[in-house]
Amino acid sequence: MPKIFTDENREEIRLNLLDKGFRMLKKGGLSAVNIDMLTEETYIAKGTFYNLFENKSEFMYHMMIHERTRAKEKLLSYLNGSGKLTRDSLQGYLKWLSAENPNVFAFLTDAEKKRLISSWSDRYIEDEDNDYTTMNMLISLLDKPTDDPDWMLACNYMKLIAVSLTAKQVFIKENYNAMIDSLIGQIVNMLCA
Repeated sequence: MPKIFTDENREEIRLNLLDKGFRMLKKGGLSAVNIDMLTEETYIAKGTFYNLFENKSEFMYHMMIHERTRAKEKLLSYLNGSGKLTRDSLQGYLKWLSAENPNVFAFLTDAEKKRLISSWSDRYIEDEDNDYTTMNMLISLLDKPTDDPDWMLACNYMKLIAVSLTAKQVFIKENYNAMIDSLIGQIVNMLCA
């Protein structure tokens, strides 16, 4: 990357590329994420893109991380004045999460998912403790957690929502939203007193 870019400029360009790339992905899948269009729309040279990201596969990995980070930042906006999540705010966040769907994989075909994951290096594979860490962080933010929250079942329900968002077409369309609301309600009841 040319020296005329400051670290702040590079980060601004990187975030702009990730946001535009995700919008492209949501509109048309992986094939719609076009590096030439991205660089044109962000007014940068193609070489600048490749100074920020080694290739499209790495770009997609960083897009996934960016969307996860954005979802975690959104969670913080649901905290009350005491820095805690109430039943209602947890439910609101989970509804936002399912409506916003920041899951990159929801917009990929099965073949694209396999190809992308197989192209990622071992350092891209998630830590096995991630579920435990994430759920315990969430539970620690609860204003009134249950005495013994079943974090594993709640985590699986959250994953069920994520999976359902990637395969909406297999569910009965007329009650899909009711199913999501029911899963959210069960998560809230499992975790909140």
